Amino acid sequence: MTDLKVIGEITPPDYKDPATMLRNIADQIDAGDYSTVYTVALALFTDDSHRMFGGGRDSGMEHVAFTFGVAQQRLLHIPLGGE
Repeated sequence: MTDLKVIGEITPPDYKDPATMLRNIADQIDAGDYSTVYTVALALFTDDSHRMFGGGRDSGMEHVAFTFGVAQQRLLHIPLGGE
């Protein structure tokens, strides 16, 4: 039998780690990678719940709902194989 030794750790890409993904987006906003961000809408699915959050200059329920609606429409119209 061959002895196996660990030579490194396989880590998932950053987008697979929710906290890292959120930090990266915040860093990109701070770096000016996006134009002015007025609304942030975030949905979390956990073991026991579904939660939604809104933030930004325009973070009222109507703006967050609109942002989720636009995102849903965009996702529904992405052709198979990507954009």
